[in-house]
Amino acid sequence: MTYHSRRDRSVYAGILVAAAALYLHVGYWIAGPVLLILLLCAYPQSYELAADELIVNDSLTRRRIPYRTIGSARQEGALVRVRYGLGSELVIAPADPLPFLDALAARTPRERYVEYSFARPRGAWRTS
Repeated sequence: MTYHSRRDRSVYAGILVAAAALYLHVGYWIAGPVLLILLLCAYPQSYELAADELIVNDSLTRRRIPYRTIGSARQEGALVRVRYGLGSELVIAPADPLPFLDALAARTPRERYVEYSFARPRGAWRTS
């Protein structure tokens, strides 16, 4: 199942400002790379829940995170913080975080505690 990222208006405003700076000939060596970086940031991410891994598609990269390495996933406001491996962390922004977390919870092994929604109290920890 594929989930799409939330759109950020401030990136689009930055693209307009950088394009206007290029149009007005205000240092194309500065505005050009800034515009390129903002265009790459504006490219929407997608999150795919495959059979045995979470696949995060960016504009230039594809990250594959096996479900067995995910240590925790929890919602923080509109963002989702996924901790995996030995000290690795990924902060993503799905358009609708709760269905994404529920689908991730259904695929992640249960030998560790993973906080997927506000259903569990914050202090409740399960050890393997």
